Amino acid sequence: MSWRDLSFRRRLLSVMTISGIGKLFILSVCAFFYVKHWESQDSGEKALGIATFLSQSPHVILAVKNNDPEIIAEKIERLRSSIGAAFIVVGNEKGIRIAHPIKERIGKAMQGGDNQQALLFGHSYISYAKGSLGKSVRGKTPILDDSGEIIGVVSVGYLLTTIDNKVSHFLFFFLGMAVLVIFANAIIANYIARRFQKSIFGFEPEAFGRLYKEQQVTLSTLREGVLSIDASGKLRSINNSACEILGIDPKRSLNRPFSDVLPDSDLTKLLVTHKSEHDIELLLNGQAVIANRELIQMDGEVIGAVSSFRRKDEISELTIQLSQVKQYADLLRSQTHEHRNKLNTISGLIQLDRIEEVQQIIGQESLRYQKLIEFLRESISEPMIAGVLLGKSERARELGLQLEIEEGTQLGLLPEHIRAEDLVTIIGNLIDNAFDATLSVAKQSTYPIVVSVTDFGQELIIEVEDRGCGLPESLTLKQLTKRGISTKSDQGRGVGLHLIQQLVDHYRGEFTVHSETDVGTVMTIYLPKEWLKKSS
Repeated sequence: MSWRDLSFRRRLLSVMTISGIGKLFILSVCAFFYVKHWESQDSGEKALGIATFLSQSPHVILAVKNNDPEIIAEKIERLRSSIGAAFIVVGNEKGIRIAHPIKERIGKAMQGGDNQQALLFGHSYISYAKGSLGKSVRGKTPILDDSGEIIGVVSVGYLLTTIDNKVSHFLFFFLGMAVLVIFANAIIANYIARRFQKSIFGFEPEAFGRLYKEQQVTLSTLREGVLSIDASGKLRSINNSACEILGIDPKRSLNRPFSDVLPDSDLTKLLVTHKSEHDIELLLNGQAVIANRELIQMDGEVIGAVSSFRRKDEISELTIQLSQVKQYADLLRSQTHEHRNKLNTISGLIQLDRIEEVQQIIGQESLRYQKLIEFLRESISEPMIAGVLLGKSERARELGLQLEIEEGTQLGLLPEHIRAEDLVTIIGNLIDNAFDATLSVAKQSTYPIVVSVTDFGQELIIEVEDRGCGLPESLTLKQLTKRGISTKSDQGRGVGLHLIQQLVDHYRGEFTVHSETDVGTVMTIYLPKEWLKKSS
């Protein structure tokens, strides 16, 4: 099993254990040599102190002068035993032993070769040498007579093996502590690993890193702007599209209070209200956008918020395209249905060899289409509106109804603030409501549905009149244009008039309805041709 195959917890445990052992090993070795050096130095100074004391003893001086070991043998042995020294050796000016722990070695030359400084120069010092008892640390000092002449040397020593034994006890203690530290490291590593993995939802760090990278790439490929803030209101992430839409430099904006980065945004209010928002229109840095906002929660606690948005004009482009496609589809469907009926009729007449009537039908159809298209071309300057009127005319024929475009209809170029797709929505929904009202009566009226679009004067006026079922007297305009309210029982109804009212409000216009039950309804829209700012 390779290192990468191990779980994060095992890798962290292994790293902390190995690093702990390594650090403790280095520390133990350094501590061992430091303590050994310190213990050796301390023993050497202690030995030198005893040697200096003995060199000044009258008994030692007398024993050296008389070359008589018996004078000091017993006293020196007691002293050696009491201080724990390995040896106390007294030698004459030639380095011949006068006192030694082993009697058989008395009278023989002192070993180690480290007496010269004391016997020749009269120095007191600490030395390390190997004697007859082994390697030792020694304190050496000269013995002087009354005239100050060097007559001998005193050497007090501690075996290095004895010092090592003392230090080894410390080492065993240190190793015991090391085991405890390693065990504690294992517990801490396990705890840290569990807490860390919990914070990244149980993922391995590599998997979490890949997930983060995938998220970054995904966000960078989105056309929608996406940004997020944390619980303190600071901007934590923003993708390229958001930077482009809002004109924000991510390097200068990340980890700053979002209210400073984008003062006209109220995204931070979600952290207080704890309510998400969908499909809302905002103005951010002078850019109109459609946004969705969601809370970021962990374990039931709100830890931030995220917002995704697109330019309103991009969504408007899609709306225009969809509207055009829908109009084209409606027109094709109606024409296909109508032409199928005409073709069936023509086919039957041809089989009956009634060619004149075939020519008459073809001429009538051609003339009707030509007249309608020519009228719309001359009266309506906006192709989208002409298209919806043509499509609805064909739809009326398909439903067995009559749709009449009033002769006075006239619409020039639209003011800059009025969008053609919004007028398509208004006209299309008004006509659809007229279709439904007319079809709902038991015996359909012979009166046509009349549509009028004019832009004379200061207002653009759209009017649709039907002779359908009318509206209940108890139903007010406010109730009628409320989302979900409908005079029909079908689910999904009650949206068209609500959309109309929204658009009328947007353009600061007026929506009027005159209706009488079982007589009919006239719905009229007034839109000012000049943009009126909403009063504060």
